Amino acid sequence: MPRVSVVRGQPPKGIEALLLAPTPSVPSPRAIVSRRLADHVHGFLLWMRLARGRSENTVKAYGEDVRMFVAFCERPGVQYVEQVTLHHVEAFSAVQRGHLGLAETTVARRRSALVQFFFYLERHDLIQKNPARLAIGMKLPPRRPPKYMTREERERILPILANRLSPRGPRNYALFALMFLTGLRVSEVCHLRVEDVDLEAAMLYVREGKNRKDRRVPITPRLIRILRLWLVIRAGLVGAASPWFFVHMWSHHKYGDRPLHPHAVWAQVQKKIVPIIGRKVSPHSFRHSYGTHVYEESSDINLVKSLLGHESIRTTEVYAHVTPRKQRERLAEYLGEVAGQKRRAAADYVQPSRRDAGGRWVKNADRE
Repeated sequence: MPRVSVVRGQPPKGIEALLLAPTPSVPSPRAIVSRRLADHVHGFLLWMRLARGRSENTVKAYGEDVRMFVAFCERPGVQYVEQVTLHHVEAFSAVQRGHLGLAETTVARRRSALVQFFFYLERHDLIQKNPARLAIGMKLPPRRPPKYMTREERERILPILANRLSPRGPRNYALFALMFLTGLRVSEVCHLRVEDVDLEAAMLYVREGKNRKDRRVPITPRLIRILRLWLVIRAGLVGAASPWFFVHMWSHHKYGDRPLHPHAVWAQVQKKIVPIIGRKVSPHSFRHSYGTHVYEESSDINLVKSLLGHESIRTTEVYAHVTPRKQRERLAEYLGEVAGQKRRAAADYVQPSRRDAGGRWVKNADRE
């Protein structure tokens, strides 16, 4: 191994940092590898986190799904990798849908976790074929339109929040205005830093969003004014101690230096937003509202895909449940022309014959 020179007081960089990093434990081809299903769950989750770069929420959900399948297989005595067949995967899905009454989307997500788990075992030469891929998947129902808030509801919510003078009032006003006008995920909002908000360039920098992808989101002049006011108020409450744009407030009505937690955002939505509009919404409803409003005004599905940071256009197509404004105007113009033509045709139309006083049909004189 080559010698590594490190300057005292400075962290190693480049090739020096790589050479000083701990060597990963890779099993040799001759090493004895356990063939029990439960012994590979931990390694699978590490592989998903480090090699595949999946987020912590994804890794946690996949871990719960795989452990549930392992427990399902251990009940009839199936403990080893080679014992699992496609019939076990199909039975696992059938039990969830038939006995537990879970939705088809939940069953499909758990099957997707099993596909990745057995793909991991296949890469390590523990199985020859992926039983989860061979299993017949459950037919998914058509995707339902997302629950969103209309522009009228948005314009009713924001002025009410702007006039509230409670300790959380200024933060909640800036928080919900940003969620309404940028469509950020709640995790992205909570991890937004002050340095990521560039008011001069009218841009937000989302770092390590879903699937650890970065993107830039433009902001409107209206939102710039709201965020600039919050920065002034925030400087007097928190100062420069915390790098987070939205900070947590403790129960004694004092802001700390910790970032706002998604659970706190959910609680504020239930306390502040639901009473205003009178129906149930969630923090993700703000994102659905943004996507719906942008598509309704622009009729550009690729623009919505770019702004929301979707990886596939199929995910964005759920916002095509509304008719864009331009199409509505063209449709109304077309229907108006058709209706006008029908009215003019009806006015010019003369019946070819009529009944006289005796009830006999005679030719209409106007047509002669």
